[in-house]
Amino acid sequence: MENGVSSSSTADKSQQQPLTPGFHSPTPSVRLDEGVSASTAVTGESLKQECDSLGLPMASSTTSKPSSSSSSSAQALAWSGQPPRGCRGLHIALPPVVILSKAAYSLLGSQKGSRLPPSSSLLPHADVAWVSSLRPGLHKDMSSEEQSLYYRQWTSARQHHADYSNQPDPASGARTLHPRRLLLTGPPQVGKTGSYLQFLRILFRMLIRLLEVDVYDEEEINTDHNENSRASQSEGEPWPDIETFSKMPFDVSVHDPKYSLMSLVYTEKLAGVKQEVIKEYKVEEPRKRETMSMMLTKYAAYNTFHHCEQCHQYMDFTPTSQSKESHFVFSKQGRHLESMRLPLVSDKNLNAVKSPIFTPSSGRHEHGLLNLYHAMEGISHLHLLVVKEYEMPLYRKYWPNHIMLVLPGMFNNAGVGAARFLIKELSYHNLELERNRLEELGVKRQCVWPFIVVMDDSCVLWNIHSVQEQTSQPTEAGISSKNVSLKSVLQHIEATPKIVHYAILGIQKWNSKLTSQSLKAPFSRCHVHDFILLNIDLTQNVQYDFNRYFCEDVDFNLRTNSSGLLICRFNNFSLMKKHVQVGGQRDFIIKPKIMVSESLAPILPLQYVCAPDSEHTLLAAPAQFLLEKFLQHASYKLFPKAIHNFKCPVLAIDCYLNIGQEVAICYVSSRPHSSNVNCEGVFFSGLLLYLCDSFVGAELLKKFKFLKGATLCVICQDRSSLRQTIVRLELEDEWQFRLRDEFQTANSSDDKPLYFLTGRHYNHCGAKCNIFISSPKNSPNVTKVFFGGTVLQFH
Repeated sequence: MENGVSSSSTADKSQQQPLTPGFHSPTPSVRLDEGVSASTAVTGESLKQECDSLGLPMASSTTSKPSSSSSSSAQALAWSGQPPRGCRGLHIALPPVVILSKAAYSLLGSQKGSRLPPSSSLLPHADVAWVSSLRPGLHKDMSSEEQSLYYRQWTSARQHHADYSNQPDPASGARTLHPRRLLLTGPPQVGKTGSYLQFLRILFRMLIRLLEVDVYDEEEINTDHNENSRASQSEGEPWPDIETFSKMPFDVSVHDPKYSLMSLVYTEKLAGVKQEVIKEYKVEEPRKRETMSMMLTKYAAYNTFHHCEQCHQYMDFTPTSQSKESHFVFSKQGRHLESMRLPLVSDKNLNAVKSPIFTPSSGRHEHGLLNLYHAMEGISHLHLLVVKEYEMPLYRKYWPNHIMLVLPGMFNNAGVGAARFLIKELSYHNLELERNRLEELGVKRQCVWPFIVVMDDSCVLWNIHSVQEQTSQPTEAGISSKNVSLKSVLQHIEATPKIVHYAILGIQKWNSKLTSQSLKAPFSRCHVHDFILLNIDLTQNVQYDFNRYFCEDVDFNLRTNSSGLLICRFNNFSLMKKHVQVGGQRDFIIKPKIMVSESLAPILPLQYVCAPDSEHTLLAAPAQFLLEKFLQHASYKLFPKAIHNFKCPVLAIDCYLNIGQEVAICYVSSRPHSSNVNCEGVFFSGLLLYLCDSFVGAELLKKFKFLKGATLCVICQDRSSLRQTIVRLELEDEWQFRLRDEFQTANSSDDKPLYFLTGRHYNHCGAKCNIFISSPKNSPNVTKVFFGGTVLQFH
């Protein structure tokens, strides 16, 4: 007999007599005359006693009486399906027999003199250990919650346990619980495992969606007529040489694919390009841009849906936000904000970036990529959100620890140009304050860091590219790409030699078709967008157009280049932009100012303007927005001679406006000593004058030649300034005007509409003028001459 259960004799008998189907119930029938009663088995004996009460009589009947083993076993074990008479109650009351090994029996069986069985000392998990042997015992009446608290209090996790890193607080002794650990409880056989697996599948899909991002994947445009700037550069240079770079010509062509439907900027090489017929997109069908799904890396920028223990200060309101006060200077009395601290050009700190980061954002309080903790590798940096006044409460709710620059209420309906204008103006004002403050401390004014970073709220990933060594095969050399942090990109650009001589620095857009040919020139003197380092000192006299809704960066780049300043793009770095479907630069919903009925036909762009004082449907939208949208779709009416005629572009003075993809624009600055494209021998098909200032004069316009029948468009803020501009620029000498060619944006007078006048150019020889001479009957000595739309009186 071993472990209190004998199996030898029973096994022998079982071999002699086959088992019947009645053995499905393993409960044996025990004779009552051998000292076992039903009451004894039911009255709360321990597990060992129950096993002994069942096993010992069986063992004695088979071992102590070998002569009568056959008869006694036949009487003791009823192999038939019918239980013996008188044992029916015992058959129901007794528990089943459990055959255990010696080790399990000694572990589960009760010890002598112990109230609780040794099973109470069992650990709930193999990877935990008892904290102390002096602990209270478990009670039978404990609920599951009380048992859980008991084990959490008196056990500690070992190395491989999930709670190993959640050690109790030494001071308070309280155990730190994982914030995202779940406990699934339920009765037996209710489907906990299936629910758990389904929950994991849903959670996995959610996490994958959070780790995946759609980024724009579009090749650069207008690369056929890109200026060749590779001859004077050597591959692999980490920074540009200022002497060599300043001799490179500026590439005025826009290569950003998001501007594929805008007017081309005229260059000398563009004149030889044959214009292809471009598919026209309907107004109600926005162009679908190409995207690619990418997995986020540890250096990505995140929105509000990202949560981790490292960057919780971006999401939760914590006292650590007070540490950002070190970036500012406050007055001694009243804690009044005086200025924002700026470093010195000579400062070198690997754990910080010098440039403050400004991010204008609108309508993206949840989806804007405003969490730069991982992108900056957790180092010190100053990040300021630029938001509109009516959106400030939402941004404060989702980003309580961010510093916010709130635009005045008058800019609630303004475009992105207003945000960039105010960022630049405020930064320059702060630069002057810091120069004055540091000058009192003995620091020279030119030693103060003059750069800021202006970055879109959809910048998600940054990459570095290098050209692989070409093998002996004649195939094109490949490129190797590596994801890097925003911190490394900024620190590399900030380390550029003689950086204070550059006006704007930026990087190129990422696309999956980047080739070694595009990386042979490590630097380009061209347009930069979306992510720039702006020298607010050099660009003091170059301003963003705060009225603009579209193409404000192209306009600013052209202004900067015409001022003789340097714009540098690092081609070995690239930027990935996330496709964010909400917020940002979105169109206004154009609807009538006074709604007559709920269902109205869509309003076409040609209805965004009307004749002054006419009974036209007035619209509830900003005047500047209506004007820019109208110009994008009205090139056939405004500049018919320029359609598909790149040799004869439209001349635009001091401005770049998108007037349709079928038209090319020649940008010319009116400022003295400005750098402009060579216009010698070019006959322009139109003239665009947009909010002209005093630098634009009649003598300047007379330098340019126009085709016969070329058209003119003069845009002003009111009718009075429109007439004054016509007279001041002496436009009636070469342009024909009619009263019916005066228009305004479809706004009410309270919304301050914009006015513009169109005209047609004529040659002095054989000019066709609309001249009507009349003599009023009441004043026969007064002759009125109608010259176009101007009335001249002669006595």
